[in-house]
Amino acid sequence: MKDKMPKGAKIILEKLNSYNHEAYLVGGCVRDFLMGEIPKDWDITTSASPKEVKELFSEYKLFEFGIKHGTISIIIEGNSYEVTTYREDGEYLDSRRPETINFTKSLSQDLKRRDFTINAMAMNSKGDVVDLYNGEKDLNSKFIRCVGNPKERIGEDALRILRALRFAARMGFQIEQNTSDAINSEKNLLLKISLERINDEFDKILHGEYATNILREYRDVIAVFIPEIKELFDFEQCNPYHIYDVYEHTLKAVEEIENCDNNRLMAFLHDIAKPRCFIIKDGWGHFYHHESKGAELAKIILNRLRYDNKTIDDIAFVIKTHGTVFNPDIKYARHKLNQMGEKRLRMLMALEKADVKAQNPQIIMERLDNIKKFESCVDTVIEEKHCFSVKDLNIDGNDLIELGYTRGPFVGKALNDLLIEVMNEDIINDKKILIKRAIEKLNILKKREG
Repeated sequence: MKDKMPKGAKIILEKLNSYNHEAYLVGGCVRDFLMGEIPKDWDITTSASPKEVKELFSEYKLFEFGIKHGTISIIIEGNSYEVTTYREDGEYLDSRRPETINFTKSLSQDLKRRDFTINAMAMNSKGDVVDLYNGEKDLNSKFIRCVGNPKERIGEDALRILRALRFAARMGFQIEQNTSDAINSEKNLLLKISLERINDEFDKILHGEYATNILREYRDVIAVFIPEIKELFDFEQCNPYHIYDVYEHTLKAVEEIENCDNNRLMAFLHDIAKPRCFIIKDGWGHFYHHESKGAELAKIILNRLRYDNKTIDDIAFVIKTHGTVFNPDIKYARHKLNQMGEKRLRMLMALEKADVKAQNPQIIMERLDNIKKFESCVDTVIEEKHCFSVKDLNIDGNDLIELGYTRGPFVGKALNDLLIEVMNEDIINDKKILIKRAIEKLNILKKREG
């Protein structure tokens, strides 16, 4: 394992050791290392004080943003390594951060304060592992277990609730029973956590390969910060298109949608308003206008969770538009691209496919085939560089002004009219032809005014 350590980590560990300081890789990098993954971050814990670390590595670029907590970042060959002095945490009063920290010379005290056994292992420069809490055993058994008393660990920092769910969602691990019980019993402590931090962890949960398992098993935990989902739980849809209740249908859609960008977040919220729109008509359940009401509700949720405006606007737009029955036709594809733009249209197609796949499998094939045919039309329009926006026209506003058009909204309207004719294949996107057509339209306009 020593041979797989990055050069910078070896330099730091060996230099600290050479000056009679203990030093170890610690936490997530050791966990990932033992799993055969390449760690994203390299954290080092040491008996050396921050002052001693600064003096020993003064020839390197240093950042001291975390120095009050004993952390100094050392830059070696463009890579950053966080070196933190062994410490004990004082009392936690806000369920997030200790009121005080005390530096110590004891590795065991430092490891004792960490969240989960799989994150409480240390590795020396030779690749030997110090494992005081059977973290490697839990790693091999695929268990997430708190160090020590789970209620105490979670009471110290409630964000550990979502960190546990995130690790389980990413790695497919099972949360050990006592830890799981503590997560459920202490879930309301999440109300003390900043919504920005919840946003960050929730996003990582959603992107995990095993996200739907966690969203299902710990739905009451998620409902602490998205209480609107409680209405979806066990809500039967009462029509032959659906064999799942609304929440289970939602999870199936999350599972089916392509796991990129904000697709899973969009899928998680796409039917958020269904229970509020439910009526029984002719013996079937219907959810009239759940798309538009869902878009409004999604905006409220995403704003509350501090998502950026672009994400909120994109997701709300697609949720409002979902349920579209596509026409697998090139002209129609051009018009949809013009109306929505490629990004949003691809988001909508991804959601429609996932939504259909999450319905009754006995009656989805025709609808799914239709979406795929439309998607092929969109691909053709993009690949063949069809004209579907004003910027694609081989004529612009300056050309129209030279022809005699008055500056202002008339120019924009004229360009849009020309675009529609091109998209409908009434004329081709050739500059001479467009100019001729623009002159014709201008003459018609002058006759009407005269």
